[in-house]
Amino acid sequence: MKYSHPQKFDPKKLHSLNINVQAISLIPPKSKILEIGCADGFIGEYLINEKECEVVGVEKDPEAAKKAEKRGLKMIKGDIEEKSTFEKLLKFGKFEVILATSVIEHLKDPGKVLRELKDFLKKDGFLVVSTSNIVHWSARIKILMGKFEYEDYGLFDNTHLRFFTPKTFKKLIEDSGYKVDYFSFDSVGGGYPKISRFFSLFFPNLFGYQMLIKGVKNA
Repeated sequence: MKYSHPQKFDPKKLHSLNINVQAISLIPPKSKILEIGCADGFIGEYLINEKECEVVGVEKDPEAAKKAEKRGLKMIKGDIEEKSTFEKLLKFGKFEVILATSVIEHLKDPGKVLRELKDFLKKDGFLVVSTSNIVHWSARIKILMGKFEYEDYGLFDNTHLRFFTPKTFKKLIEDSGYKVDYFSFDSVGGGYPKISRFFSLFFPNLFGYQMLIKGVKNA
């Protein structure tokens, strides 16, 4: 299981610009949430216990799904890009929030998934989605030096199938039938948090390590 968080998720121990802290700050208490790629359920557990939310998780890693279930999530074990997973989702009805943090870069066709997920949002529901920023300064330096080598984690994670800039990330959301209601960066990830935070005030595209969008359904 590559993505796990064995300890309880505690946003108080993290910087306010941390991408997951930003994501949960957008979620109203007592919401009904669909979390795509919930891993071992560390975010869902927090939302259940601290915000009294109902969380349905989708996770294709069997070991991670089992741990998420123990943490209180209602689980669908499957790949969100498979039709059978969407069929299993039908019994849960519609959601106030669809949460997909650090997921779309792992999908073969994220636009198709986002379009299909629209049907599971309530009229006033919204999407919260995050992804990494491939034009972060650290990636630019590597490419400038002629390197594009996959790694176990990070911007060049060896399970990433897609790469996004701020412009293409926004375009993906808009082309999938959503309006970008909110956009922000995590400028404390990727190393040198104090320096990156300062320079992000002037060059956000260059020093934003990850990106977050709240998308609302177009009429």
